[in-house]
Amino acid sequence: MKADAVRDIALAHAIETSPPHEALPSAARCEAITQEVLHTLGKPALGGKAGQAVFAQFLQQRAKRIIQASQLPADVRQLWQHAPGLARWMPLAIGLLALCLGFASHRITDPHRVDLLSLSLMGIVLWNLLMYAVLLVRSLLGLARRKPARVAPWEPAQQAATGAAPSAPVADEHPGWLARLRGKAMPALRGSGLRRMALRFERNWWQASEGVRNAQLLQWLHLGAALVAVGALASLWLTGLTKEYQVGWESTFLSAAQVQHWLNILFAPTQWLQWTAPWSLADIQALQGWVSSGLPAAPAASTDAIAAPASSVGERWVWAYTALLAATVVVPRLLLALWQGLRARWRRQHLQLPLNQAYFARLQRDFGGLATRLVLLPFSMDVTPERRAAIDHHAIGLYGAGAHVDWLPTLAYGAPLPAVDIDPAAQAIALISLSATPEAEVHGELLTQLRNRHGANGQLWLWASDFAARNAGAPRRLQEREALWQEFAHQHGFNAQLITTGA
Repeated sequence: MKADAVRDIALAHAIETSPPHEALPSAARCEAITQEVLHTLGKPALGGKAGQAVFAQFLQQRAKRIIQASQLPADVRQLWQHAPGLARWMPLAIGLLALCLGFASHRITDPHRVDLLSLSLMGIVLWNLLMYAVLLVRSLLGLARRKPARVAPWEPAQQAATGAAPSAPVADEHPGWLARLRGKAMPALRGSGLRRMALRFERNWWQASEGVRNAQLLQWLHLGAALVAVGALASLWLTGLTKEYQVGWESTFLSAAQVQHWLNILFAPTQWLQWTAPWSLADIQALQGWVSSGLPAAPAASTDAIAAPASSVGERWVWAYTALLAATVVVPRLLLALWQGLRARWRRQHLQLPLNQAYFARLQRDFGGLATRLVLLPFSMDVTPERRAAIDHHAIGLYGAGAHVDWLPTLAYGAPLPAVDIDPAAQAIALISLSATPEAEVHGELLTQLRNRHGANGQLWLWASDFAARNAGAPRRLQEREALWQEFAHQHGFNAQLITTGA
């Protein structure tokens, strides 16, 4: 789905999961909008990719109408229209910093010399070769460990939107650096009910467009690496316009034969591309110490092809290092930047939605009359008829009357998930009592198994009625326990649903 469509859907999601506000459409109005869009599209009796395309069209049109029905302040609308990807200043900053770094690295280390063992120029080449090896290893490991892409769930603007009691406002009272930055950019929303909605939309949209942002960042990092080499070459050539280079090398520990061997390894790419012979020992011995750039070169066939336009030994080595940096840094980095740019463009057109969440499951039910199957796995708690009825009611409130709930036997404390065949399209839900304190060795292992086995179709529900009833006079303790479980769930890749109905 295109980025603009996902952005509209994310804002509609934040609007519908927010507390009632005079600037936002009511639940009845949103339901009417759903019916209007369905009436416009006609009966969606399609399946396969065609059905998915029509459902995406339904979500996008519905989101646009919900946004139009909202009276959003200018700050929120500006936030909503923010395109996915990096801030506009970041590419310029990366480019200028890379150019200055490359220019300064050569200007400081070798101001008036063409050093055959130049640390600045060789360092740029070796660092890039190391990065190529790291990228290759990471790519191979990624292919070996390739798993189905998991779409991170979107967080609602309030837990009470699904029928649960409002939980402690941990995420927005202590937002991350991005939320704090956005909060400062929205002074008109401070103290209003729309601020939480705007921050939640921004967080979900930031999460949905993460792939686009990462590809753009890698693109500009590759361009930055190429510009470092360009900056160093610019310093090398600009200095040569007004200064006569001294050319040569010196070393306490390396002999001429060792330097010859090392330089032939370093310049192997340009020698292979230009069909030239390696540097001879006579070439290297003639430049030991420092000689004037204007002196003629030692006669050797190995240097003629590399320095075709040059007439002095300094120019020949300037051309040699230019060809080396171009072949090993500039051209490969530009190709990698082009690849990442194409990836960013593709991802911008193929963003994904967390369709397994209850919000989208209800819309899928409305769209195609589909019944959602839920498989509940109670963990270390008694499921009385009253609790079963309350949880069934909660499931219908989330997924609609078509939701079908299957109950599995209660798991004993510390027991692993049962080896039961579950429909891949069903939602596998771990049901845990809020009275239990989350333990990494027990509950963490259970959630890890749930995520590994069921992926995006795994969910966590917390039965909070009993704990809420026992702590009716201590609301802070209830908030602390809810916050503890929410943080624990986020660490394992889940958004916990609190059930307080039937208390």
